[in-house]
Amino acid sequence: MKKLLLVENHPPTREHLTGVLSQAGYSVRAVGEPGSAMEHFVADNPALVVMSVDVPRLDGAHVGHLIRNYSLGARVPIVAIDKGHLGRARGVASLVDLKVNAYVADPLKPGELVGKLQALAAAMEQNATPLKGVLGMLVRPAVLSGDLKGFPLPAMLVSLYRLRRDGVLVVAHRDLTRRIFFAQGSAVNYDSSARQDALPSYLLQRQVLNEAQAERVVQALGSGLRIGAALNEAGVEAAGEELLQLLREYTMDRVAQVIGMREGRYAFYPGDDFQSEVATVETPALAPILDGARRAMPLKTLAAPLRAHQSEFPVRTPDFGRDLGALGLNTEDLKIAMQMNGRIPLRDLLAHGRGDLRRGYSLLWFLRLVGGVDFSATPVAQGPGEVVVVPDVIAPRKRKPLPADVAANLREGAVRIITGSYFRCLGLEIAADSEAVERSYHELAMRFHPDSYAEYDTSEMKDLLDSVQEKLSAAYRVLSVADKRKAYLQYLVSRMDVGRSTTVNVDAELMLRRGEAALKRKQYRSALIHFEEAVGLNPQEPEYYSYLAWATFLAGTGPKEDRARAAQKVLRKALALNPYLERALIISAIIDSEMNDESGARKKLLKVLELNPNSQLAKAALRKVGR
Repeated sequence: MKKLLLVENHPPTREHLTGVLSQAGYSVRAVGEPGSAMEHFVADNPALVVMSVDVPRLDGAHVGHLIRNYSLGARVPIVAIDKGHLGRARGVASLVDLKVNAYVADPLKPGELVGKLQALAAAMEQNATPLKGVLGMLVRPAVLSGDLKGFPLPAMLVSLYRLRRDGVLVVAHRDLTRRIFFAQGSAVNYDSSARQDALPSYLLQRQVLNEAQAERVVQALGSGLRIGAALNEAGVEAAGEELLQLLREYTMDRVAQVIGMREGRYAFYPGDDFQSEVATVETPALAPILDGARRAMPLKTLAAPLRAHQSEFPVRTPDFGRDLGALGLNTEDLKIAMQMNGRIPLRDLLAHGRGDLRRGYSLLWFLRLVGGVDFSATPVAQGPGEVVVVPDVIAPRKRKPLPADVAANLREGAVRIITGSYFRCLGLEIAADSEAVERSYHELAMRFHPDSYAEYDTSEMKDLLDSVQEKLSAAYRVLSVADKRKAYLQYLVSRMDVGRSTTVNVDAELMLRRGEAALKRKQYRSALIHFEEAVGLNPQEPEYYSYLAWATFLAGTGPKEDRARAAQKVLRKALALNPYLERALIISAIIDSEMNDESGARKKLLKVLELNPNSQLAKAALRKVGR
């Protein structure tokens, strides 16, 4: 079955087309968001793409542009579908620069969409030319793929190392694509679609290059030069072992960054075809796993698999010595590992051994993952003649006083969390989704947990820190469940808008917040869609029409005059519901000013200031009109 990616933001249409295309013999991956579409395109390599022309833009770009800019996107047939079945077709003019292979005005018209897909697939097979190298690998089926949620990559990298696999690991998040190349189970190269991830940026951060040299290296690499020649071109002397060490450190740093990703998708494509076109460097295969875990994983995640072993005795396994080179442990970690002699209980090793709590937990988590440590229920004998085995004892470490500035920051943050709403205590907007809730909870819970300050005496702040954990846990329990979050929002918004004459609709409020966020990012088309949904959910709320009018003026179709008339028509609906609505009057005045009607704009703004002399927005608009 051919893989097909369906990108459609209208749920009923998406559901219907998924059924139609599945019955036609396609394996359909249906998504509604452009970010998810790119993640699935990069990780799944579909043979065909069907996308709606009105999908919200991702960072100002249509998903069609993003697909075409990807290495394999130029070969994949794309069919653009419109909204003719809803009476909202935009026409072929909406496809300018999208480089699609076909256009279907009404995707629900029987036979038309499937017929075009079959014709495109047949033409593709007839004209297909075999790909080689990296691209040839990426068109093969992935042997491993999935979602990055839950940190699946550490275990996968251990498996690649044990099986000595060759291949390419591709990770994708929204429009970001990262690739790690493996030879015999070790990462040997890395590349990324983001310029800030590239080697010149890394060397700039390390102060190996200055900004002018970094720019010259980028240009030289773009012209096809290898990194050594590109550095020489920029006037930087780096060759031999010095250059290899820079490349080794860069690769390990970026692989660790990928290990810590928790959003997006991944796929592993087997083979060694890349070696003819990708420069390789040897690295300790397992070392980036520990580095990435320490950068990104919450302490709670690292501690969870060790919880059942707290009273047991960790002891190094024979694999520890065999894998020592691949582990890449530094001096501090080796000192901790040497204490894992099977005679010190895990809880004592973590509490009183070398290193702080996070270092100890992360190292034990890592060694357990790679098979470098085992746990014994009783102390382990060190020699064949030992009859009675006695546990070693580690004296508790004396803790240092908590620095004054750290204590002050903790108290200030704790008070803000304890006294704020559930959204505020987690630092989230009300439109935040479950993933954002989980991420924020783990980050804050780790920051305010006493274990994060294990080397310091936090006894004076114990009650405060315990209260913070209780508040964060309560917020997480409510906001991580959709029904509970919606009920809490209903309560919260009703308190925030006591003077509102209409009933609060939580779904509409969410659409409004998402539209506001899109406006700030200058994604006007996406904002317009969100505001339209908000008005549809609660047509009696005048404020929604104000936002919809502004988005209509910015993102509507047709000449500026037509957009202005359409926006003013929407504003009249708002003012019919509330003749004194400040935002609607100000937006109406701004549109008048844009259409060179300064007199009309001034009158409206003066009317607002008569009603509210302290309106800063009206004053700012009046100053602009006065110019």
